[in-house]
Amino acid sequence: MKRLFTAILILMALVFLACQADAAGSVTQAIKSYPNGNMKAVTFSWTGDAANGTVPSTATNAAITTEISGWYVYAIETDPGSVAPTTLYDIVINDASGFDIAGGQLANRSATATERVIPKLDATASLYGGSLVDGALTLVITGQSVVSATGTVKLLLSK
Repeated sequence: MKRLFTAILILMALVFLACQADAAGSVTQAIKSYPNGNMKAVTFSWTGDAANGTVPSTATNAAITTEISGWYVYAIETDPGSVAPTTLYDIVINDASGFDIAGGQLANRSATATERVIPKLDATASLYGGSLVDGALTLVITGQSVVSATGTVKLLLSK
């Protein structure tokens, strides 16, 4: 009986781990500092899940968050990858308070073209400009369902 119970536990653990390994795509992040010291770029590279295309919400890691705190995001570039994402998928970049620093400008992304936006600072007016970073930024991609689709989201920052 003890062996049967142990075997069942091991089987359940393997099934759980297999589900976790398949769970929702992947996102990596990198930062680049430019030689003049006045510009940085944070790039999120994402891949949709192999089963349903979803992409996990991902916050900047501690090292990147520390490096970009006090900087301004003045432009955001999206680039679909070699496996094109769903047409008109949506992206938001949330700050630590849950505010979309792009002001909705990243809705309805192209599946084929590289696009760049300037953050919209006020949802009710047409105020555009740099958005101050004061904590982690979280990439959220929705409406993307193409299996193994790829893309990048690049945040261009300045002091």
